[in-house]
Amino acid sequence: MPPANLSETEYLRHIELLARDVIHAANEEGWLTYDRDATPATALHRAVNELARQIHHYHFSGDGCLEDDLPPMQLAGIVLLHPKTIPPDMEGTYEEICTRLGIPPAADGWAVWNTWGDDRQPISVILADTDGTEGILTDWAHGIEVYPPAPLPAQVVLTRQGWLTPMTLSPLSTRKLGITRPPYWTPNASGGGTPAPG
Repeated sequence: MPPANLSETEYLRHIELLARDVIHAANEEGWLTYDRDATPATALHRAVNELARQIHHYHFSGDGCLEDDLPPMQLAGIVLLHPKTIPPDMEGTYEEICTRLGIPPAADGWAVWNTWGDDRQPISVILADTDGTEGILTDWAHGIEVYPPAPLPAQVVLTRQGWLTPMTLSPLSTRKLGITRPPYWTPNASGGGTPAPG
């Protein structure tokens, strides 16, 4: 039973998240296929495979879909800096923020990925390509948990200790902070449930 008091839009997002969970589970079990010529074992397999083919995918440059051998980079959050748009509550002008970060005030702006170093300490990775980062944010806004592969050294302009904030939190961060819950979770469920896969 869907949660009470959902708007029509929220209900549709709830159903989309459930569908993504089904697709993820089928993939984890090893039988999901996008090949229309494959012969699934059961009617359920056929239905889930068709669901996977039909559900929206929001692809962007560097989303990792074509680089399956590269591990995804876990992000705590993202900050996009543009000359005309800086995050609310961030102090200073675009030029002042860039000066504090030690980067020039580029006309195309900067993408900042807040993540962790090998020692699990927070770091900010500054990239010149903002298009791929905007794609990540689009996916997150649609409830799709996606993380890009680690950037190549040539793509990294600067790496700094600590995180630049305020940031748009990743789905991973929102779960860790207890802000979101799996779409199939109910207050009466025992054991607290399992976080929804991306």
